[in-house]
Amino acid sequence: MQVLVTGGFGNVGISTVNALLSAGHRVCIFEHPSAKKRSSKRLRMLQAQYASRFMVFYGDITDAQALASALAEGFCFDRPASSPESELPQAGDGFAVVHLAGVIPPLTDRIPDLAERINVGGTRALISACRTLPESARIVFASSIALYGDRLTSPWISVSDPLQPNDPYSLSKQTCEALIMESGLEWTILRLSYVVSSDWLPFDRMMFEVPPQTRLEVVHTEDAGRAFASACSEASAAGRIFNIGGGPACRTTYRAYLDRLMRCFGLGNSSFLPDELFAKGRFHCGWFADSDEAEKVLRFRSKTLEDYYSEVQWRTRFLRPALSLAGWTARPWIRSLSPYRAKKSPARSPQFV
Repeated sequence: MQVLVTGGFGNVGISTVNALLSAGHRVCIFEHPSAKKRSSKRLRMLQAQYASRFMVFYGDITDAQALASALAEGFCFDRPASSPESELPQAGDGFAVVHLAGVIPPLTDRIPDLAERINVGGTRALISACRTLPESARIVFASSIALYGDRLTSPWISVSDPLQPNDPYSLSKQTCEALIMESGLEWTILRLSYVVSSDWLPFDRMMFEVPPQTRLEVVHTEDAGRAFASACSEASAAGRIFNIGGGPACRTTYRAYLDRLMRCFGLGNSSFLPDELFAKGRFHCGWFADSDEAEKVLRFRSKTLEDYYSEVQWRTRFLRPALSLAGWTARPWIRSLSPYRAKKSPARSPQFV
């Protein structure tokens, strides 16, 4: 199969690209030119390992002509003379587009118009570009648990639940879903839960936007990537919406999640972050009542929440001793990041944080 991945150098994007290439597919990444510098190392690694089945096209996601050019080029690879014909997928093996590109909070909260212009405008442009293909391509769209709105008091979530988007980001996702379902193209929609990756460190203002009592069903970025890769070719996934979460082994509360992460950083539990530092509601997470259905169809799970904690533990092994010794200054600095605390001069960030 030949697959175009928009936003392929993002967190879930690179996991999706790796899963697709590992499964033997050809992949073309469509990325914004601003990603060139930050993705140069990943690009070199992919080109070294998968040169005959991988390419990158840079452009604006809202530019239908650029997307059409990327589809034409990405779906018509020249076959290297040294590559046996049987090793490479043929034209006609199928086409798919994994649509991950877009802007997310907190940027969409600060500049609400971006969600409409980039997320919705980019989806419109992609649909237009897909209509130029000589063969139909399945669009696999990255949607979000944010569509279900605040579920603090009703944490069990199913695909059939009413949608209650409550911010520019989730509203844009709702519009994008509608555009894709009405496009006349083949589609699959994956509503992602809280995606975890050891590449992300929790020390920013966004960590305080989640009420501590919030239920989380996380999904590891690698598992999310496998779900998108599987959705490209799984026949029974066509025309369906799935909630993508890690299942029972990935369910917790945000307070318990913070406890484990803070211990990984040598700061003890999260009791130094009282509830009043956190938002009281309007966040979008919960436990999926039907995420096992997605697993039955897409077969993507391989990581548990404990696996993620082990990865963070390993990643912070050199930082942990220093933070443990300097907790007296690290803890006040973390508290100072909260937008909900009484206004004071922010604490100075420790040099090693």
